[in-house]
Amino acid sequence: MGAFAPPSDAALVERCRVAGLKVTPQRVAIYRALVATDAHPTPEDVFHAVRDAVPGLSLGTVYKTLDALEAAGLVAQVALPNQAKRYDGNRAPHHHLICTVCHRIVDFTDPAFDALAPSSPIGGFVAERVEVRVRGRCGACDEGSPEENHG
Repeated sequence: MGAFAPPSDAALVERCRVAGLKVTPQRVAIYRALVATDAHPTPEDVFHAVRDAVPGLSLGTVYKTLDALEAAGLVAQVALPNQAKRYDGNRAPHHHLICTVCHRIVDFTDPAFDALAPSSPIGGFVAERVEVRVRGRCGACDEGSPEENHG
């Protein structure tokens, strides 16, 4: 899936334990699939990625596990208007480029955007993290239809 080396299963198990989550084979498989990709998958994508490795896995279990991982701060939801939930296993500070045509999401970092974090509360609100979402057309969609360029 992704272009980086995901953490070991032992590291994933430890992250779950530290976060106070019960460690199950299903949870580890789902978490592994999510951190192994930079594609920001939907719950259905995660289900299809792990169902052969986890006999008896249900889509409901995937949804519940993703909710638990998100609540524990181990993954983040990337919500797009009128789109299925998408999840990000990369918890390092970063931002997102979102294609308005094919809905692909790409991680990126930029020191200028990182510097947007306010140094003091705004109207009593204390920022914990700043995440910038840049919307536009990816290179493939800018040159033609998403079906022709992403197939």
